[in-house]
Amino acid sequence: MNIAQWCCISALAFASGYVVSADSNCEYVVRFEDYGAQSKLDKALNWHGLDVDFAKALLDEVQCNYRFVSVPWGRALKMLEIGEIDMMLSVSKTAQRMHYAYFIGPQRMETIVFAMNTAKVFEVPNIEALFTLSSPVAIQRDAYYGEAFEKRMVQEQDVDSHFIYVPDNQLKLNLLRHGRISGFLEEKYNILYQTQNNPDFMSITLSPLVVNEEPVYYAFSKRTISKAQYHKLKEAFAAIKNSGKLTQILKKYKLD
Repeated sequence: MNIAQWCCISALAFASGYVVSADSNCEYVVRFEDYGAQSKLDKALNWHGLDVDFAKALLDEVQCNYRFVSVPWGRALKMLEIGEIDMMLSVSKTAQRMHYAYFIGPQRMETIVFAMNTAKVFEVPNIEALFTLSSPVAIQRDAYYGEAFEKRMVQEQDVDSHFIYVPDNQLKLNLLRHGRISGFLEEKYNILYQTQNNPDFMSITLSPLVVNEEPVYYAFSKRTISKAQYHKLKEAFAAIKNSGKLTQILKKYKLD
């Protein structure tokens, strides 16, 4: 059975609440989302993109099979924590997440920016300005936007007036299009890719403000990955890094 068929079966399994986990034959369930340059699902149900290439490079090196499933970000983190999926990519390393996940990497650098509608541009010189806009800012629940943003959020007494949590990326666009939000926080690379390839993003512009910039990693569930597997994965990462495979992937997507 090929990966595309497994993808369909896994998606149905998760929708019905069935738990799929790695088995003794070294098979990893890897989470993606059909969005941006990181991971795209084509009409033939094949996955392509930056994170897909990163996943294949590592798991091919360690000689393990893999199944790709489509799961929204917030739900995927919970599934990683309880062991319903084995692996996520482009994950920020935080103290909370380190309780339930092994981190390997870094893969690359991630830059978080503020995206707005070109018809209504806001001056956002610093993070504090995000808390004073006339309309709320859309953010994803359980996403990490950097230490400075997290500290400011803890201090905010009226979060609901300034921010709205969205479960997926399409909702952010719909809210922005109808003037319900002032903008949304997103990875810069995704926005640049979408503005060139997705008509829905043609009216999106970026603030010069960098909300956060730091490395992101491969993340593996401690519920399903043994320490022995973790060390093998670390060795595989070192191998693909030293061989230049990681650099080749970054060059392919113009991130070198």
